[in-house]
Amino acid sequence: MERAWSVAARVARLGACAGGGLLILAALIVTAEVISRKGVGMVFSGSDEIASYLFAVGTSWSMAHVLVTRGHVRIDALWMRLSPPLRAVCDVVALLTLGLFVAFLLERGFAMTLDSIETGSRSNTPLQVRLAIPQAAWFLGIVFFFGTLLLALLRTGTALLAGDLAAATAISGAQTQSDEIDSELRGLGLDQHGKP
Repeated sequence: MERAWSVAARVARLGACAGGGLLILAALIVTAEVISRKGVGMVFSGSDEIASYLFAVGTSWSMAHVLVTRGHVRIDALWMRLSPPLRAVCDVVALLTLGLFVAFLLERGFAMTLDSIETGSRSNTPLQVRLAIPQAAWFLGIVFFFGTLLLALLRTGTALLAGDLAAATAISGAQTQSDEIDSELRGLGLDQHGKP
């Protein structure tokens, strides 16, 4: 299971990097359109449409990285005051609730993508984009996120059954301030004392 988590973490990192690249590309496309319209007087329609597809796909492929790195936003004022067993219960409930939402998103996303494939739907814009293309790329990101979420639940449940609350928290708990500082230092190539 740890090997699967390691692979998921690497793919999630690649997905986040690709997602960031897509967001930069979307910003460049919109910027080029604004400059061409205001500066040169040329009108390039569709930049907002393309940017929205890039944003959706980039976001869906970045969500697993946020889960793996425990970068999700939580209201942890209460969580930090709870006992470790209650924290673990809250973490599992949070993962299950998120899983329920993502399962609903998967079901609707699959139906929408399949419908676009079967009917050959195109966008109602001058670009006439085949909607199945961006929808399928978005949907696959959601599938990967859901798989990573299930793996996190499995790892957390295994740790809890073994009585290892620290491991369960390290998998699915909110990051403490110390965890965030350590993560930033590692990102900079430094140890806890600020040395390379």
